[in-house]
Amino acid sequence: MLSVFTSLNFWFSVLASTTPVLLATLAANMVFQAGMFNLAIEGTMLICALTGVLVSVYTKNLFISVLASVLMGILISFILGYFTLIMNGPMNACGVAINLLASGGTVFVLVLTAGSKITSLSLRSLTFPNVRIPFLEKIPVVGEVLSGQNFITYLGLLFVVLTWIFLYRMPAGRNLRAVGKNPDAAQSVGISVLKMKFLALAFCGTFSAFGGMYLSMGSLSSFTANMTNGRGFLSLAMNAMSKGNPVVGFLSSLLYGFSDTTTVYLQLYTNMDVKLISALPYVFVLVVLVIVESIKARLLKRITGSSAVKKGVQQMKNEP
Repeated sequence: MLSVFTSLNFWFSVLASTTPVLLATLAANMVFQAGMFNLAIEGTMLICALTGVLVSVYTKNLFISVLASVLMGILISFILGYFTLIMNGPMNACGVAINLLASGGTVFVLVLTAGSKITSLSLRSLTFPNVRIPFLEKIPVVGEVLSGQNFITYLGLLFVVLTWIFLYRMPAGRNLRAVGKNPDAAQSVGISVLKMKFLALAFCGTFSAFGGMYLSMGSLSSFTANMTNGRGFLSLAMNAMSKGNPVVGFLSSLLYGFSDTTTVYLQLYTNMDVKLISALPYVFVLVVLVIVESIKARLLKRITGSSAVKKGVQQMKNEP
């Protein structure tokens, strides 16, 4: 079993498994930076996954399918924004409502279009291609892991870089982060808090749409009921570890990809109970999150403690 971890096929699968969670984590990062907590990422991914499949079936055009799915993701995010930012509804409750609507609504639409409550296999959906990169695949080890991945995987990696540049190197990104840290101060210098929050929701909807499409049109070629399987909720844990930083979010998403791929190999090479194995990725992420937060708390305690000691010593020196 240990030899599996040295297999290049294993690490190829790790990156593939990371993709949907990475995109969902980027979605969570954006709304976090704007001072929001979006529970509806799970439902948004699910609806967009079905939207991409159905539009591709009836239009036979991949670009139109992507456009429709992205617009659907933005629309759902804006609906959440309308009820929470304009109507002042509780964001968590509205997020749960969207998730419930997505869970039941996608099955209802699936029955109407595919005649099944489980899958859309009766419909011929378009898929995103796997891309082999000539100059990359010639590099030993690295090429075998990185080349040949699905197109959306490369798009996700590109989104990580672009999101970091947007947040930390562009004025609009700085404004968005300012809104998240102190909306009153941002408003006082002329930054529109509402516009920045809706901009973050637009990014969130876009990333969620690509995460959903990867599941139904990338790793698979059909939609399956509740196929997101909690990945949208896991993105919130990834965001808690990354604190809104997309690069750290990518690294934390790799933890899920590693644990998810490990469960597949455990099913193949061990006699462990399948239900127990299926729970391992979520338990693994939870344990890592607890450890990371514990380390952060201890470091913060040491820093504040040493600062307090220095301040006390300085006050003693200043006393006559």
